[in-house]
Amino acid sequence: MSQYEEQKEMKAAESSAEPKERMVIALPIGATIGVIGLVLLLYGLLGHVDYSHSANININLWWGLGMIVFGIVMCAGSYISGRKR
Repeated sequence: MSQYEEQKEMKAAESSAEPKERMVIALPIGATIGVIGLVLLLYGLLGHVDYSHSANININLWWGLGMIVFGIVMCAGSYISGRKR
């Protein structure tokens, strides 16, 4: 068997071993960031913290909202990309 034929067989074996669907990792990452954002949001709403160091801005509330929005965007993107296939 020539070297060309061996390479051709190896490529054929590699292409058949590849998975048919790719794993979309945006969904678990988006969900995790959303849950952490929810915890921060609840802590910002219900926690009694001195915000004098942050110019009296409720940092936990605003970062929680931002993380929830980002998590929703990631989950929506994962859903949309999964439907295109």
